Order: sequence, then structure tokens, then C-alpha cells
Amino acid sequence: MTEKYKWFASTPIGIEDIGAQEINEITGCSTTIEMGKIFFEGPLDAMYLLNYYARTINRVYLSLARGVFNDLRDIYHEAKSIDYTTIIPAESTFAVRCERAGSHEFTSLDVARVVGQAVIDSYYEATGRRLKVNLETPDVEIHVFIRDNDFLIGVNTTGEALHKRKYRVFDHPAALKTTLAAAMLRIAGYNGEPLLDPLCGGGTIVIEAAHKSRKTPIFLFRKEYLFSKLKIHDSLLEDLVKKKLLSEMNRDLYEITCMDISVKSIEGARRNAESALVLDTIKFKIGDAARIESYTGVEAELIVTNPPYGIRSHNLKKIEGFYKDLLKTWRDRYPGIKAVVITASTKQFENAVLATNVEIKSTRFVMHGGLPARIYLVKT
Repeated sequence: MTEKYKWFASTPIGIEDIGAQEINEITGCSTTIEMGKIFFEGPLDAMYLLNYYARTINRVYLSLARGVFNDLRDIYHEAKSIDYTTIIPAESTFAVRCERAGSHEFTSLDVARVVGQAVIDSYYEATGRRLKVNLETPDVEIHVFIRDNDFLIGVNTTGEALHKRKYRVFDHPAALKTTLAAAMLRIAGYNGEPLLDPLCGGGTIVIEAAHKSRKTPIFLFRKEYLFSKLKIHDSLLEDLVKKKLLSEMNRDLYEITCMDISVKSIEGARRNAESALVLDTIKFKIGDAARIESYTGVEAELIVTNPPYGIRSHNLKKIEGFYKDLLKTWRDRYPGIKAVVITASTKQFENAVLATNVEIKSTRFVMHGGLPARIYLVKT
């Protein structure tokens, strides 16, 4: 019988249900969700499948303990009761990271210090060996999440967050996180039909669309994962997962168009697409998204985009007018089309929707770049 492990994944706030659906599709595991977290049980190959293929989650953790506490002594005792010898090789270095929400008489550094001591004490009592701490580049990262009086302890199997796909060679100043781009494509119901991003910036959305259509695994671009340093790591199983994912890839051509008014952005998006191995299936076009003539010759059945918000330039009145022009242009050029838009200027976008008789089909709150934002699914 295949051994099952307890896992949890972190995901951007607001798309937990989308991440849970993706985890179920990839692994077949049932999930439960909390704010920013997805919990599930599954075999070891789930760790490899999600780290190599999931597009809407940030990290995958091996769950070690969770519960409630009154003070730091409770957290120490819970952390010390964990058997780390089955997870951490004796020669490895480790570090403890803490994320904390709520009002406490201690800091996140206090939690990291206490749990770090608990790990050292537990390992020493079991083996007679003292684990070494490396706060900069540890082999093993233990994460502690504190919310009010709840705690959660897990081992980071991913390393850097998965939204860092590692294909970007051009960084747009207002780049969308790849995890949110992937979630927006799922909200749109994208399944390989003609897709347009008329405000494409560095090309994040169109590249995610091409990768989704071609079933491109992330490990083609990301080379380092922390699971390789854990005792549970099985290199033969990892290779089987890699071969499976590579066998499911395709090199088909899809109708995907990347448009932007900025020549610099289009050139940057082209470079990113080349680095991401999808240059052959994306069309690039310089055009003004608010002018109907820019869409001449562009086929589209879905629009997915991240428009400017006008917040940092303090020009919200102007941005509302831009949103009106944008929606009117889409309505006239592609009547009845579905569009998914993310913006932090929610009032201005909703005013524009009312002014253009566009229908909002759904909306959800998300955090984007530290800003509270909403993802809208509209129909022209």
C-alpha cells in the first residue's frame, strides 16, 4: 500500500478554490481550504507533480503539526515532539521561517528561535547529533505559520515560490504574478481557443496560456527544489514523474495574441516568450487597446488582461475614462466576448461597466502586489 503524507500548499489570497481544483486535477487528492492554504493527503509523487506542474500555487509543504497554543512554551513542546530524523539528514543545515498574523506578545523572530531550538533538541535526543543552523542558504526550511492562537508547522519542499517560473528575461514594472495569470485563465475557462491580451506588458498571461495549452512543466525552467535535500526524496520516483509530464507535452500551435502600445513592452514580451519556449505560438502586435482599429486582423474568443490601475500615478479619473473606452471597444469589436480583467481600481472599473452596458458575470477579491484588487469576468 502506498504511504500517504499530509501536505499543504500556499496560494495567493483569493484563489484558494482554484488552487484546490488544480491540485485535485493533478493528483486526484481531496482538499480542504483556508485563507491562503490548501490541505490534502496524498502519496509522495504528489510532491513532485505539484512542484513540477501546478500553476496556481506558491509552495508545497510537508505538514508536520498544527494546533492551538497559549504561549511560546506550547509551540516549543509541540515542535520538539516531532520526529525530524525521518525528514532531515544528519549532515544537513536548517533554518526556521515564521509568518505571523494577529496580536502577540512575541515576534516572528522569537517563534523562529524557539522552534529552531526545539528542532535541535529533538534531533539531539534522538541521534546524539546537533543539527547546524544556516539562516541564509539552508538545506532544509521549516516554516511556522501563526494566526491568532493557531499554529501550523511544515517543511518547504519547493524553495523559491513557484510563481517565479525562471523564464523571464525582461521584467515589466507592473508585471502580473504568474499564479494570478494562471488563475485568470481558469476563470475565463480557457481551453486553447483564440486568446487575446491587449495590454500584455511583458507577456505573462499569453505565456501562461501557451504553457497551459502545451502542458509545459515548470521544471524546464526551474532547476532547484528543496525536496532534493529531504530524506523522503526518491530520485527514481522523481524521474518517473518527469518522464510522465514530458510525455504529455505537445508542440501544437495556438491562436494567442499579445498586444501593447509600448514597443519596449512588446520586445520584452517577445524575449520572454522565446525564453519560455513558446515564441512560435504567440503573435505580437503594437496597438492601442482603446482604439478599435488596433484590433484589425486579431481573432479572439477570450480576452484576459491586466490593465493599468492609475493608482501610483494618482490619475483615477483618467483611468475610469480609459476603462470606458476599453470596454466599449471590446463590445463593438467582439460583441458577446468574455473578458477577465484584474484591477485595484475597482470603483472606476465598475463605473465603466455600468456606462458601457457590459455584464459582470463574476468577481473575486485577490491581493496583487500588496494591493487589494478584484478579478472580474465580464461579457460584452
